[in-house]
Amino acid sequence: MILSGIGSRAVASAADIRISVSISPQACFVERVAGERAAVHVMIPKGAGPETYEPTPQQLVALADSQIYVKVGAPGFPFEEKYLQTVLGRNRKMTVVDMSAGMTFRKADPHVWTSPSAVRIAAQNICLALATYDPSHRDEYRRNLNAFLREIDDLDRDIRRALAGEKGYIFMVYHPAWGYFADEYGLTQLAIEEEGKPVSAAHIRKMVDLARGKGIRAVLVQKGFDTKSARAIARDIGGEVVETDPLERDWFSGMRTFTTILTQVLRK
Repeated sequence: MILSGIGSRAVASAADIRISVSISPQACFVERVAGERAAVHVMIPKGAGPETYEPTPQQLVALADSQIYVKVGAPGFPFEEKYLQTVLGRNRKMTVVDMSAGMTFRKADPHVWTSPSAVRIAAQNICLALATYDPSHRDEYRRNLNAFLREIDDLDRDIRRALAGEKGYIFMVYHPAWGYFADEYGLTQLAIEEEGKPVSAAHIRKMVDLARGKGIRAVLVQKGFDTKSARAIARDIGGEVVETDPLERDWFSGMRTFTTILTQVLRK
């Protein structure tokens, strides 16, 4: 189900569906579809890890003003699994939108927003929710959606062009944030971290051996995460640590930047 909560209603003022989201890229999606008719609040601030972040009491209180909450909805996202019911308990009238409804998920991997094809689905789910909530502006939301989908198509073409000939290549990450991207473009993500568990010395040795065997010379790390283990592996393979940001609010910029990084570090 995409929507839960109440149905359509009249929206009094032009801007002013108050919408909360879990992570920054979702703000981009909502703003592209809603245009100037929504004010978007991001729950997990820049630099914080979605796997460990705990909302402040002030944030939970502020949610009382939100009319819609757009959740990521994919499995393996502790923030939503732990706090969404608390959020709803504070604002029982809030409509909850599952942006991932209809997607196929990777096991325990919530990072659906790193896949352009998944974001196409998310955009359509968001548009449907907005049109249901605010039917008087349905046509506007659909026009915005179509423009957003065209932008996604352009991005997808650019990524495929940049990665042409790289299918089957492997890249190493510390935190497994790019699996949906890898699946979409025929790549393999090799993750150091396993299901958020502490990384053991034995596991690091295993990763070093794998990296050497596959000619990997870079370890990609996510902004805001501890890089100690990644640095140790990079040192042992004679490589480097490269920072990426799957939580960039400007989703298009973040995806293009990551693609550029891959073209520079990929190894068979």
